[in-house]
Amino acid sequence: MNRSHCVGHIVKVGLVSALLSAALSVPVLAQEPSGKYTERAQSLVNAMSSQSENQFWLYLDSSAVESSPVTLTERARKRRAKVDPVNLLIDRRDYPVRQSVIQQIQSTGVSVKRVSRWLKAVAIETDANRLAKAASLPFVRQVDPVRTLVTDIGDEVASAKPVARSLEAIDFDYGPSLFQTEFINALKLHQAGLTGEGVTIAFFDGGFDPSHEAFDSTSIIATYDFINDDVAVDEPECPSSFSTDQTFHGTATLSVVGGYTPGTLIGVAHDADFVLAKTEITCNGTEVKMEEYNWIAAAEWADSIGVDIINSSLGYNEFQDSGSYTFEDLDGNTTLITIAADIAASKNILVVNSAGNERNNTWGHIIAPADGDSVLAVGAANPDSTLASFSSPGPTADGRIKPDITALGVSVVAASHVGGFTLVNGTSFSAPLTAGGAALALQRDPTLTAAELVERIKLTGSKSAIPDNDFGYGLFNAARTANLFVDFSLPDIIEVGRDQTQTFDFTSSGWTDDVPSFTGINLPGWVILTDNGDGTGSLEVSGELADVPSVEIGLIASLLDFSDTSFFTIQVYGTFTDPVTAGPNPFIDQVSIFVGPEAGNIQSISFFNSSGEKVWEKVNNFSVNADALSVLVEHWDGRNQSGKVVAAGVYIVVINTDRQTYRVKLLKAN
Repeated sequence: MNRSHCVGHIVKVGLVSALLSAALSVPVLAQEPSGKYTERAQSLVNAMSSQSENQFWLYLDSSAVESSPVTLTERARKRRAKVDPVNLLIDRRDYPVRQSVIQQIQSTGVSVKRVSRWLKAVAIETDANRLAKAASLPFVRQVDPVRTLVTDIGDEVASAKPVARSLEAIDFDYGPSLFQTEFINALKLHQAGLTGEGVTIAFFDGGFDPSHEAFDSTSIIATYDFINDDVAVDEPECPSSFSTDQTFHGTATLSVVGGYTPGTLIGVAHDADFVLAKTEITCNGTEVKMEEYNWIAAAEWADSIGVDIINSSLGYNEFQDSGSYTFEDLDGNTTLITIAADIAASKNILVVNSAGNERNNTWGHIIAPADGDSVLAVGAANPDSTLASFSSPGPTADGRIKPDITALGVSVVAASHVGGFTLVNGTSFSAPLTAGGAALALQRDPTLTAAELVERIKLTGSKSAIPDNDFGYGLFNAARTANLFVDFSLPDIIEVGRDQTQTFDFTSSGWTDDVPSFTGINLPGWVILTDNGDGTGSLEVSGELADVPSVEIGLIASLLDFSDTSFFTIQVYGTFTDPVTAGPNPFIDQVSIFVGPEAGNIQSISFFNSSGEKVWEKVNNFSVNADALSVLVEHWDGRNQSGKVVAAGVYIVVINTDRQTYRVKLLKAN
């Protein structure tokens, strides 16, 4: 977070009151209205006809501010108390503009559209003459145009397909939504009873249909329409001839987290409380616009209510006015919507925003407010974990890595605004999957701050060691973010000499002080695992007893109701007299056949059971000869040619080469 937007402005409440009182007693020097116009404002005014109107921000000085702050809910105060001292929960951004000031502005004949306590600004619509009157008021310090933002959310659902309903509704019967739950590794969190209870999530979107069956049991605690200034979030804004309903996008994004329809869709954090803000008009076939002040007002409202997480599946990549923003302005500190998002983060709200779907168009970058340094920008992945072709790339204009994380954004199951369910594409849907997973982590550890959540999400991403501007820090892992993981301090390849016995100590690491227990997978007799009972352990590897030059093992760390598995390869270097070996022996799930260079050109590998029946064979399908490598390794997973797991017992592996036939006896254990 750029400190100029938050920490540097925190002052004690009593001191603020004193400063405000002092400010009111100091004479204000008059200033010409035109001298208060920014270059963009002056340019726009010069281009206006006598009858035309435009929208402007009036930025106010401290004399325009109330002496008392807004009222915060107890939830809001508790959330802030995680990052600020209890006696400093209120800062200068919590003091609203005086009603008398707003009335004076209105008395000049302008139309007041929105008031922002965070920015200490009033958005107005007016002609040039009335603007000059408003600008001449002594408490107005600067005038700047309101920018109109253009979004692309209509492009995200072009390939949507209907989803069939299951005839049976059983609790936690995920139906087709199981895949997206597993993709972000949230299934084990649900199994542990983490479903978002106690966490409040705000959704900013074009509209919502709370009457959809997906929300029959959803806790929606507050709604507000910032377009029409009322509480109805399901009213249409578009002519009936348009095919895209105002509620399409918001209904779909909300359902990914808050929906609960067994057999079809189980939302990631369906037991959370939800706050819905209607901020944007989304008409198909027309230019989709949103004014920055709607988003900013929604953020201020959500903050005072006490939300923990804001999901904003809205992306803005064009800025239409005479002083348009450019990509260079996406530096985290320039666009007002980004400034507001960072202010929200400074108040301990996790702001999750779509990275955008702009990779292949003329913009080709992330969008605001995803450029915020404290905003968690989310990219989109395909079901096979490759990057979605549309997902916006980073970096920001000032060179920071974006997106921050990536989640499933193709073929996501969601509620449809026309009833039933559909498949949707876009970073608009990878963002709520991430927000929902973060809510589960916050439920498990309510002491986490928004900044700590962002850091955890990055550190536990699949590319945390090598982040880039496509995936960010990699694929999102909800379970690891929620502390349900253990990292072993062991190399991926553990090496030991043929004539050595070595002990490799390891120490687990995670987010809590809970101590995991350790068990092994596929450990041969010459590898001994010791669990010290304090979160540490060791592997004793006896190379002189090894019957194979290499073996893959697994270590399982179990913590409370969870387990996490890591795999390692033990490599024994030195001379093995037999040119063909297999191991581990006995084996459980997989056995490896090692063929040395002296064995010759491999022709086939076959497995026979104790009755002499062939259960598996690989013939003439080897890309290289054994002579081409020091050791050629082939694996068998203990399944027959039909894919069924074979029974425990004795098996003979026969390796035919152009030099001779080799036989190795193996034991498959239960």
